[in-house]
Amino acid sequence: MARILFFLILYAFLFATKSRAQSYVFRNYSVAQGLASSTVYSVFQDSRGFMWFATENGVNRFNGRSFELFTIDNGLSDNEVLGIHEDSKGRIWFLTLNGKLSYFYNNKFYNPGNEPLLKKIISQGSFVSFFEDSRGNLWFTTNRNLLIQITASHNYRLHKSAKYSLANCFIFENEKRQLLFLNSNYCLLKVGQTFVSVPFALKPFNNKTITRTPNAGPAFIANGSLLNYNNGSFFQVKSLPEKIVNRSLGSFIVDSGNVWLSTMGSGVFLISRESKTKNFLKGNIITDLKKDADNNIWISTIGNGVFMLPSFAQSTKYYSTADGLTTNAVHSLIKTNDKLVLGLRNGSVNIISGTGIAKKTIGSAEYNPIKKLSADRKRNVIWFASDKQFGQLNFKGEVVRLLKEENNSSFAVKGYTISKSGKIALALASGVYIINNADFSLSFSAKSRLGDNNQHLHYRAFAVFYDSKENLWFSNTEGLHCLQKNGKVLHLYEKADRLSKRITDIAELPDGSIICATHGFGVYVLQNNLLKEVINTTHGLVSNICKKIVLDKSTAWVVTGKGISKIDFQNGRTVTSFSTEHGLVSSEVNDLFVKDDTIYAATNNGLSVFNYRNQLEKQAPPELYLNSLKANNEIVQPSSEAIIPHSANNITLNYIGLDYAHPNAVTYSYRLNPDLEWKETANTTLELAALEPGAYKLQLRARSMNSDWSNPITVKFAINPPFWKKWWFRTLILFALAYCLFYLISRHYRNKRLKEREELQARTRIVSLEQQALQAMMNPHFVFNVMNSIQYFINTKDNAMANQVLTGFARLIRKNLENCNKSYITIEEEVSYLTLYLSLEKLRFGDRMQYSIEVDTALDRNEVYIPSMLLQPFVENAIWHGLMPKDSEGNIWIKIKKVSDAVLHIEIIDDGIGIENSVRQYSTEHVSRGMELTNERIKLLSKFSERPITITVLPVHPEGTHIHITIPIQDRLLS
Repeated sequence: MARILFFLILYAFLFATKSRAQSYVFRNYSVAQGLASSTVYSVFQDSRGFMWFATENGVNRFNGRSFELFTIDNGLSDNEVLGIHEDSKGRIWFLTLNGKLSYFYNNKFYNPGNEPLLKKIISQGSFVSFFEDSRGNLWFTTNRNLLIQITASHNYRLHKSAKYSLANCFIFENEKRQLLFLNSNYCLLKVGQTFVSVPFALKPFNNKTITRTPNAGPAFIANGSLLNYNNGSFFQVKSLPEKIVNRSLGSFIVDSGNVWLSTMGSGVFLISRESKTKNFLKGNIITDLKKDADNNIWISTIGNGVFMLPSFAQSTKYYSTADGLTTNAVHSLIKTNDKLVLGLRNGSVNIISGTGIAKKTIGSAEYNPIKKLSADRKRNVIWFASDKQFGQLNFKGEVVRLLKEENNSSFAVKGYTISKSGKIALALASGVYIINNADFSLSFSAKSRLGDNNQHLHYRAFAVFYDSKENLWFSNTEGLHCLQKNGKVLHLYEKADRLSKRITDIAELPDGSIICATHGFGVYVLQNNLLKEVINTTHGLVSNICKKIVLDKSTAWVVTGKGISKIDFQNGRTVTSFSTEHGLVSSEVNDLFVKDDTIYAATNNGLSVFNYRNQLEKQAPPELYLNSLKANNEIVQPSSEAIIPHSANNITLNYIGLDYAHPNAVTYSYRLNPDLEWKETANTTLELAALEPGAYKLQLRARSMNSDWSNPITVKFAINPPFWKKWWFRTLILFALAYCLFYLISRHYRNKRLKEREELQARTRIVSLEQQALQAMMNPHFVFNVMNSIQYFINTKDNAMANQVLTGFARLIRKNLENCNKSYITIEEEVSYLTLYLSLEKLRFGDRMQYSIEVDTALDRNEVYIPSMLLQPFVENAIWHGLMPKDSEGNIWIKIKKVSDAVLHIEIIDDGIGIENSVRQYSTEHVSRGMELTNERIKLLSKFSERPITITVLPVHPEGTHIHITIPIQDRLLS
């Protein structure tokens, strides 16, 4: 009963229904794409889904987009690898030519150089096969009489047989968990440490023609059949044709009842469940065949790299020259009953039917693509248009009638349309022409062009179309027009500039709307002769350069140079696109025909036939893996939470979503933290520059064609803040700032107190100096001389002069007493004081001294203040040391000028003996007490003013002294 149940399960597994293709489109991966070598010995898919290829120059790991190369430089024990296998622990083992084992685990290679156990089990021959038994022991067979066992406890044992050769054995377990060793000569049972031959009715053709079934038992080719062995019984899976059995056979796979069988030199044979045989990749030396987890088929070769047949391509029919087409470039097609009629680039017609492909040539064999075909059931003909011809064919592809120009002139056909009443409209390079009855002679005159009375219709035409009301829509170099049934021509491009663009095809939707294909602007939809809608790539159209429109009820199929787009006008104008990822042999589509759920697509590389609804079925999301995490280009090992220094805050992630059938359709989205919005990208590398310090939970997810998003993977990492952003540093800075603030405030008040003390001392000193200046101003000689003058006038009985001098002297003393209480006096007060002083001095000198005081009229004498007792010492000095020693008459000039709003300029000039002569006459120890006190006062006063008081003393040629005093103007009284 158990055997019968197993057989039924095996039969269901092997013979699941799946449609087969006429031909297949294989992808080829070679050295140009990154393969280590064009000689590939084996194909393997690991438990994570990555594909591995064993070559003569190392091994490649493939993710669908790129190849990663591993050699002895990375840790392989030999560059020439014959096979790849994975054990239950996830270690990937490499069977090498030099007999040295190595394995890959957790992104690291282990070999005899870094793994002591592997160093002990080096074989003199090459490794052939691998098996892991139910107890966790690993078994390696070689091309010598040697078996290597690595136990579950990580020890090793070597097994040999003196009686039987163990070379090239295939190892499996029976139902009793006993190990059997099968090769083309015998089957051995391991009993203890010995090997016993057991009956095995059939032996494999060779060690290449044996594989492992899902139940771990062997399936192999023997006696012209594909057999499966289980529990001591043989089951015939498939009887092989004799022409195949006689070839050098290799590996095989069973795929849904079909058998793929490799050969060493004759390519791959596909034996269908109906036992029909097809040969692919003829002439190739096939080394291995594998089917991956997504049902893609992988084929490795000697010299031509790896071929892959995507799972979706296995249910796609494909016709090319290999299947009998005259050429691969198909420009037009129609389907009539059970026949496909193809219009080809070379001007021929191929008709595909159940009996084969019929080929018909129309006209010359030069370049003359048949760009349009349409079946006319009413007349039982096929209308066709090529670059240089238009006419009728019968359903055998034979020419019935051809269009002629009455004067035998040549013409270039761009398109045609036939109305319900039998009118034919032609779009030619010279304009639009109408043949009123399709049943009469197909001829026209180039002189009877449509619209001879309207020059707008003479331009080169691109497309013509009769709608259901027999209005003729046509496009030319001006734009879109409509010739109504009543003969009126509407120039629609005049109402909308978009309609002046090149329109390549026109059709009518069931609701009467007109739909137009454009060359570069997508699809236009018109209602009531007005442009209502534009559908382009922003809405999902695969390209804006549209060639044709094919209608299927309310669905418009748009033909482009990048694939096909389906616009469903009945369901919200949804757009679905199809490309090579869905089964097209080429994205350069020229025409199509849709019947039920099947698309027949004419392309430059042949004819593709596929069920488009199958291609839209929901797929499982791709497996997503993080390949690497880098910080400033340095590898970071992903952990529970990687800690990254702030100086390495440029993060790079490399990841991949595995979809070998549709690698370019995989898209990704990411977000830095779960509370942020997802961002989409098509790149497999994500660069995050200058991230701020903090903890991140970056999430990545992937989706492929017709799939939902995968479950996100989370990458946790944290970027440490710089020390100046850490709490302890900020606390320290706060304390430092508080200390500095305290220090600055304390220093400010201390300096303020010191300044106030200095000011007090200075003012006290100024007061003292003012008192001393007062005393200095009362020069004893001056007082003595004044008193003598008074005495003289009294003795001479000149009472009037005596009273005058006495009154002046008294007034001078009073002013001295008044000014000594003031720090600043007005200009008026200073001038009055100087005038009084000079008048008294003149009494003594008489005519020997003259003086003058000039004050700038721009000065307000009563509002501008200067320091008190400042000028008198200089004037006195000029009299005593300049004029008095002089024998002749002397002069003193005092000038007070306003230089600016802030500066007062005072000049004291005398024409006395001069500085140098005065110095020579007086001893060097002589010091003018008044001048000394004045200079000291000036220094102290300058401390309390933004502008200092400056004094410059210059000699005057030939004799005399010029004193310049600059004083900041005070416009208020300072005490």
